[in-house]
Amino acid sequence: GFSTYYEDSGSGDPVVFICGLSTDLQFWRFQVPELSKTYRVITFDNRGAGRTDAPDEPYTIVQMANDLDALLGYLAIESASVVGWSMGGVIAQTLARANPWRVGQLLLLSTFVAPDGYLKAAISNWVNMRRAMPFELVARHVARMVYSPALANNPTAYEAFIQVMVNNPYRQTDHGFFRQAEGLLAYRVEGAPVPPSIPAAVMVGEGDQLTPPYLSELLTAAIPGATMELLPGAHSGFIEHPDQWNAAIATALARPR
Repeated sequence: GFSTYYEDSGSGDPVVFICGLSTDLQFWRFQVPELSKTYRVITFDNRGAGRTDAPDEPYTIVQMANDLDALLGYLAIESASVVGWSMGGVIAQTLARANPWRVGQLLLLSTFVAPDGYLKAAISNWVNMRRAMPFELVARHVARMVYSPALANNPTAYEAFIQVMVNNPYRQTDHGFFRQAEGLLAYRVEGAPVPPSIPAAVMVGEGDQLTPPYLSELLTAAIPGATMELLPGAHSGFIEHPDQWNAAIATALARPR
């Protein structure tokens, strides 16, 4: 009784990309064409976003990890490289702890072990704005959080990125956003975020204001053998600087496991 929307591109070893809070699979529009030249790339919309069902009921990160596990089972993918961005990185870690055999390796982009006080305040403010303001004003606030000053200093490009959010035909519903945000704010983790048997690469934009690099440093320190790389841009650096981020992702995916 639950429907998950996904897209399946290319061929080769499977790689799954997991979106962050409020976003849908279109956010990977600069990654899929390049990486699907070498890999089978699976993108999908999380519960409550895009073209996946959005029941107005409580969501949990565990539940969203289970949604991904079910999708991989449906696609007969026993194990895949998993790329998780922001909230998607938390979903990826949760899947790796629950079903480590599903995850060949982890690429954790602009993410964290669990929300700290700084991040909780940012998400709570975002929720309050979504409740009180028209969506376009919220989109402008979100753009200030997730894109770099360099992009904002290019008014034409910055406005184009904002209009992509405003005009998204699959824009997330209000209740879908609130349910995702509630699930993320309630998330807790006990013990190691990732089993030590799973190789992990952590990447973060050097100008990330929403999940600053210190959160990636804490995440890297918590995963035995994990590597960390600072890349250009901010929270959505892979959109602002796709060539550099795609190269870093491809390099990490090609490492021996």
